Amino acid sequence: MRKGLAAAGVVALITAGAAACGTGEPSTPQGKVNNAFTKLGEQKSVTIGLSFDGTPDQIFAALKDQDDFKRADADMLAGLRVRTSFSSGKPLAELTGNDKTTSFGLEVAGGASAKSDGKTLVGLRSVDQKAYVRVDIKGLAALDTTGDAGLSDLNGMLGSVDNLPSSFGSLKTLVKGGWVSIDPTAFADFAKTLGSDSGSDSGDSGSAGSGDSPLSGFGLPSGLPTGLPTDLGKKTFAQLLAPLQQSLAKDATITDLGTKDGADHLKVSVPARALAKDLESSLGSLTKELPGDLKKSLADVPNKTVALDVAVKGGELEHVSVDLAQFDDTIHGTLPLGLSVEGGADPVKAPSGAQQLNPQDLMGALMSQIGDLKVTADKFGSGTADGSDAFPGLNMDLSGLDGS
Repeated sequence: MRKGLAAAGVVALITAGAAACGTGEPSTPQGKVNNAFTKLGEQKSVTIGLSFDGTPDQIFAALKDQDDFKRADADMLAGLRVRTSFSSGKPLAELTGNDKTTSFGLEVAGGASAKSDGKTLVGLRSVDQKAYVRVDIKGLAALDTTGDAGLSDLNGMLGSVDNLPSSFGSLKTLVKGGWVSIDPTAFADFAKTLGSDSGSDSGDSGSAGSGDSPLSGFGLPSGLPTGLPTDLGKKTFAQLLAPLQQSLAKDATITDLGTKDGADHLKVSVPARALAKDLESSLGSLTKELPGDLKKSLADVPNKTVALDVAVKGGELEHVSVDLAQFDDTIHGTLPLGLSVEGGADPVKAPSGAQQLNPQDLMGALMSQIGDLKVTADKFGSGTADGSDAFPGLNMDLSGLDGS
């Protein structure tokens, strides 16, 4: 299942480039798809949604033989929605990796249905070189369908944060699900300071995602690229997709399936393995910096032709659907994954009322919690070599530490 999702994600990206290439009259299937993606590239904003195109019953029927897959898992997957938004002062097709005017947003929601957008679990925005974050910690924990989400420990942790001094207001806002703002440069500089103090070698790492990552030094995942490599940063989106477009101009087959709900539906058949290699060529040196699972997913794309349903409404791209059963033989029947597209959507804006979260706030909160502990020699064994307590009566009271 996971392999199928990864491969499908790659093919969805391939399809986005696939339909954007080629030639053809507007009345032909190739022309309809090509024109739809051309119009999308002319927009200055776009919102892309990702979700399963199926009911909980359909998802359960497709995945019921997967290890430990339960009806509750199907309910959870059916309610998940991911929305990604981009906006800029110039057409999307003209954007480059070094463009500083682009705003970005990501939202993960749970409990969604045909009648409800669900509840936001994670929200990320990047506007004017500043990042904004909100997290529903309890909502994320509730996604665990095993029945043991560790809610008691979670409630204890949230309670301890709530008892911190008022100077930790931004951290309290974060754990309560409110928006906080983050300066990525400040976190990167602070992480470098921690690395220097610990004697780590912060020399020539050769990677944009190593010592410069805002996550470095906090025990959190690092290694993600924080910017495009120099061989890609100055290229436009259209230039990055050029090798892919050349391949698809000769390899993709597009068939008109007729009209449904006011949209033209077209079947796009693509040789997945060949296109994955072309995608790798388009990404250039960035493929060396991607996390291992994403790199491997390119190789996991099946060596066969796969089909996708592309919906074009009013001449604009509206929806792309791919059946995950094409990538995983253990799936029963069909399991469609849908990609909705809204060109010209509202631009991404900074959330109002967001509080500034500094790296010192996180470190100060950690030290405040440590400061409440009484460490004795009995806690750690026999003490020092001469028999004396290593930390006699140590009781650091840092509860008044100012994290601002």
